[in-house]
Amino acid sequence: MEQTTRQAVIAIGANLGDAQETLRAAACRISEINEVTILSASRIYQSQPAYLEDQAEFSNAVLLVDCGLEPLSLLHELQAIEQEFGRIRGIANGPRSLDLDIVDFAGVVCESEELTLPHPLASERGFVVTPLLEIAPEYCLANGKCLSEEDIEYGAIISKGQPLIDTESLEEITGTGVLSICSTPIGNLGDITVRVIETLRHADLVLAEDTRVALRLLNHLDIKVRVKRCDENVIKQRIAAVLDELRLGRHIVFVSDAGTPGVADPGMQLVTATREAGYAVEVLPGASALLTALVASGFQAPGFYFGGFLPRKEGVAIALLEQLAQLNAVLIFYESPHRTAKSLARIAEIFPLREVVMARELTKLHEEVLRGPAAQISEQITQRIKEKPLRGEVVLVIGPPQQSGLSKRIHKDKYAETDR
Repeated sequence: MEQTTRQAVIAIGANLGDAQETLRAAACRISEINEVTILSASRIYQSQPAYLEDQAEFSNAVLLVDCGLEPLSLLHELQAIEQEFGRIRGIANGPRSLDLDIVDFAGVVCESEELTLPHPLASERGFVVTPLLEIAPEYCLANGKCLSEEDIEYGAIISKGQPLIDTESLEEITGTGVLSICSTPIGNLGDITVRVIETLRHADLVLAEDTRVALRLLNHLDIKVRVKRCDENVIKQRIAAVLDELRLGRHIVFVSDAGTPGVADPGMQLVTATREAGYAVEVLPGASALLTALVASGFQAPGFYFGGFLPRKEGVAIALLEQLAQLNAVLIFYESPHRTAKSLARIAEIFPLREVVMARELTKLHEEVLRGPAAQISEQITQRIKEKPLRGEVVLVIGPPQQSGLSKRIHKDKYAETDR
């Protein structure tokens, strides 16, 4: 089985001897641990002693690493390095030759006698928060707590010094980040795949078309991860920041409101930008309203055409449907519930001899799949909305042309000058 790596944050501190040289040497030792790769390192900061004030100032830094070890295994490796540097555990919060702490471990929230993650005091310590925000702005811990310098209570920073590691000495990391396009349920939460769950659990960041929808799913799965909005209104502005995250080797997940991203949503812009920048993109298949409706329709044809959402303007929609009339294929469109009746009326006008399917609330408790002649389904929905509006996203499926002929091309002149 392929080894899964996750990102971890390691804090380094010392205030005995040549503390700054100790930090640099410790960082080199950490880089030598099997299955640990340093992705980014902060500068060295001087900080006030925390909790026990009668001692020398500390030198501190933070490392962001890619780790294939389990958290306890990483802890034991770090403790062994502490011993190499003469660490003696005596006075609590007292002077030390070297102190290595796991601050955070992607996807892990735990509490035991030996290890608690995220570190329970991380957000209040200036010598952790400031260096970490230097290399990972807007960082949020695995429990969802986002770090802010406003929360610092102890170990305030006195000064900022030289980089802990010369950036030229770090291995080239371009291309190590991964963007995962994850399919999510279109209604029934039981339709999510095990692979998607594990990917979400180990992600460093989830980009969501709607953060409220994504958080409901993540809460249902008991997954704590950083979530950011990434819909059609902000995706262009988000791309540069996403590429920066990938440059640091982070694992980013993109999810749409429901179903497979990149289909009638802005996700394809993100995929294109990521590939052009040279980073890996993986697609995790799963639920799809498009394919579910196609199969539910029962229509048979050599192929199908998916047109996303029908154009809102009447003339443009009519022109598109007439253009598709000659196509020997099933035609599929997404539609919003409040425009469904108008779209069905246009379909019935252009394709009076064809059958259509209106599929609504797919995989949900009140799933509905109506099939019949276009005019009949159009009239049925028109009468229904007079009493009660439709709810839920709709998929419209138009059957293939009959052998007897093509669609009825009418009123062409009526729309010729419309919406140009």
